[in-house]
Amino acid sequence: MKKIAILGATGSVGRQALDVIEKFPDRFCVTAMTAHHASEELLALAKKFGAKYIGVTGSLGDLEFEKKVPKGVSVVFGIQGLLESCSVGDPDIVLIAVVGIAGLPPLIECLDRGVNVELANKESLVCGGHIVKQKMKTSKSEVFPVDSELCAIYQCLGGMDTTGVRRIILTAAGGPVFDWKKEDIEKATVEQALRHPNWRMGKKITVDCATYMNKGLEIIEARWLFDLPPEKISVVVHRQSIIHSMIEYNDGAVIAQLGPTDMREPIQYAFGHPDRLSSVVGYLDFAKIGTLTFHEPDLDKFPCLRHAMDALREGGSLPLIMNAANEAAGDLFLERKISFGDIEKNVAFAMNKFAHLPGNSLIEIYTTDKEVKNYIYNNV
Repeated sequence: MKKIAILGATGSVGRQALDVIEKFPDRFCVTAMTAHHASEELLALAKKFGAKYIGVTGSLGDLEFEKKVPKGVSVVFGIQGLLESCSVGDPDIVLIAVVGIAGLPPLIECLDRGVNVELANKESLVCGGHIVKQKMKTSKSEVFPVDSELCAIYQCLGGMDTTGVRRIILTAAGGPVFDWKKEDIEKATVEQALRHPNWRMGKKITVDCATYMNKGLEIIEARWLFDLPPEKISVVVHRQSIIHSMIEYNDGAVIAQLGPTDMREPIQYAFGHPDRLSSVVGYLDFAKIGTLTFHEPDLDKFPCLRHAMDALREGGSLPLIMNAANEAAGDLFLERKISFGDIEKNVAFAMNKFAHLPGNSLIEIYTTDKEVKNYIYNNV
């Protein structure tokens, strides 16, 4: 039986991961779980899955919450809860499904400890990829990407290196405003941006899909996970989300990974690896699927993808700065303080204004992240 720690248990990915665990009670158990808020939901999940450790990251203490924690269960507040969850109960794999740069410290903790990681937090690689990559070279940990696209590439490689790979092709669903005019896209409402046609995800990542920033973050994530140069990473819009991504080899052969449009599929793959467990989401019916379509991404209508490509090519701290601005602007959009079009404008502005800021060490990464976000939050 594999022991699993869930960081971000009450989020979209965390809940779907627990759904997979519940389907295989003889294969998986939960050692620890964390959430940003001290909620009744977190307590209920800890009780249901038998977790003996709870971490609450968004608070430094809550006496009323502590009184409700079941006997025999430890509760820790702040970032320490994230870090300790990577070791308490000796987990076989840690699912990192927290939002934003908060995923970087537990990822490094797991790599230092040699604990396998199921990574559903692309920002940690976008912001600290150079640090993580160095640790991955010497760590005994295996990192399984949970993004359907990155997991697809991982599966297509089948444990082989990237020798002979001409390029990887990440597929994008195109989001809810794919066929809108540019002037209409810039005025999209929160409700419209959150209406993803295919995937059920949290608000932050859903907005990122609408701007194409999510795909931009993925190309940077792919660069570090698979050690590929920018020119070997491409994007194609595939509206049906049946092909999750592809690898094109030098001889022209293309290997694709297909599957149901459900995040539980890549989660289950990583939990079960190297075994292939019976699907919890069902199987494809190709006769019903019918036609699969492909389009070039429109970088004029969706410039966030272009910004990410530029950040990947330029390197340095630019991906970190881009990510920080995007997180802050996305928050402001969800709070209805700026328009949908303003997200991209804030990203472009920050990449120009703060390009000089450093991002080599963890301290510099957090300092730069904070400075960029504070500027965006305070200058709407």
